[in-house]
Amino acid sequence: MTDINNVKTDSELLDAFIKVAPFLNQLTHDDITIGIYDTEKLIINIPGETFSLNVTPGDPLAEGDIITKAIRENQQKSEIVPKELFGFPLIARAIPLHDEKDTVIGGVGLGTSLEKANKLHEVAESLSAVVEQSASSIQEVTSSINELAQNVTNVSSQVKEVNESTEEIGEVSTVVKGISEQSNLLGLNASIEAARAGDAGKGFGVVAEEIRKLANNSKDNVKKIDDATQKIQSLITELDGAFAGIHKMTDSQAAAIQEISSTIQEISTNAQDLAQLAEKQIYADK
Repeated sequence: MTDINNVKTDSELLDAFIKVAPFLNQLTHDDITIGIYDTEKLIINIPGETFSLNVTPGDPLAEGDIITKAIRENQQKSEIVPKELFGFPLIARAIPLHDEKDTVIGGVGLGTSLEKANKLHEVAESLSAVVEQSASSIQEVTSSINELAQNVTNVSSQVKEVNESTEEIGEVSTVVKGISEQSNLLGLNASIEAARAGDAGKGFGVVAEEIRKLANNSKDNVKKIDDATQKIQSLITELDGAFAGIHKMTDSQAAAIQEISSTIQEISTNAQDLAQLAEKQIYADK
């Protein structure tokens, strides 16, 4: 870098800027490069902390360059230098300098690196995309849980109907049991009467015995039906308890997912705010 102590011009204003330029980086958190020009060429350049524009004192004003426009048009200029030119975005500002007669004697150009702001913007946009995908996945999980809860509700309703049917079977079994007991008693009485009738009642006695066998057989089958029905009811009770547990779990999961969804929404909002803030920082001085 050129030794500023050896750089002299015919303008006190230009000389003052040359002396001050090296200290400007210390007065800002931005990473800046500063160029001091007369009306024809670059006098001195102070590179940024992390970048340099690869210019050399003595380089002539370049056509289309912002400092050239500021000096020739006698106007303050500001524009964004695209990332493709130096590998990172840059805000360039330039002002013309005048002597005591208000004649343009040169200009000062300042370039501010927007690499950090650009990276922040990219990270924020990436985060926003990830959050959006996560929100979509959470929505799918929520839909699945709601569908599961609905299915459990439907099955629970069907289980209740089955339980009611087993109760009806129990009632029928009670009636059948009563009929079998009455038939057995009827068969017993008929056997007694047949015995009293002697030979004339033998045929009737056979029928009475068959009625008793049928009654006893019905009674045994009713017991089997009762045992099976009680077992089914016991299983249904356990199943109903399991469904109640699933309901509770799905409600808990739905609440947890709702909380997660709210958090993700908050993160998404913050990511969008961060992206907008970074974007404003990039384009604030355009």
